[in-house]
Amino acid sequence: MVRSYEEYERPSLAADIAAFGIASEESGNKRLGRVKKLKLLLIRRGEEPFIGKFALPGGFIRKGETIEETAKRELLEETGVSQHTFINSGIYSSPDRDPRGWIVSAAFLALSDTVSLKTDKQSDASQALWFDFSYAADSDTETITLTSEDNELKIVRRDGRVIRNDLAFDHGNIIFDAFMKLRDETVHHDIVFELLPEMFPISELQQIYETITDTRDGAANFRRKMKDKITETDRYEEAAAHRPSKLYRRKNKEEIS
Repeated sequence: MVRSYEEYERPSLAADIAAFGIASEESGNKRLGRVKKLKLLLIRRGEEPFIGKFALPGGFIRKGETIEETAKRELLEETGVSQHTFINSGIYSSPDRDPRGWIVSAAFLALSDTVSLKTDKQSDASQALWFDFSYAADSDTETITLTSEDNELKIVRRDGRVIRNDLAFDHGNIIFDAFMKLRDETVHHDIVFELLPEMFPISELQQIYETITDTRDGAANFRRKMKDKITETDRYEEAAAHRPSKLYRRKNKEEIS
């Protein structure tokens, strides 16, 4: 006998968003001036489970929504960030990933300006914060450290398995996978330009690229690496404390071909 569709148990479906941004901050070094820092957007949960713990923005799909619409709505409600660059970074379906029951999550990598944040009173988030993001690796262990003014969180992965997760749910796994997706998109698909204004100094592009990929090039080598992707403009950086830098822009498709 063939079972009807209604007889099968069905999971709830949610979206979680790993939203990265780049902020310009004082380095404390006169020679370096302002530096670019990679940031990750987290919310503090205002409800159980994991009340008071930090987590990625996200929530459950509503009737009539696509999962992408859910991700955009939840990001806006919980953080005030309105963002249109979303890339699917994984599906998470471990049966015990959420103590509330069988919940499958579609995770998204998003890029955003590090704008000021606000949290809708009706959401299950009590606070939203940008955290400084750093990644380090040795022979068998990778560590992501997330820091804000009053908080430090760590996610440690060994041999591909998360062994420490200071966040709610399985969000340590999601963050690792999203960061690796960001690296891949930066190296192979030039997503880094979506973290930049239309015109930018090449030193700013280099700093952001190297922050994400954890690589170091001399200025001349980096210029050669980017020569087929950017073009010089006749504009200069305004209000620079040092000698104004020439501004560049990304080449359009016609220029590349």
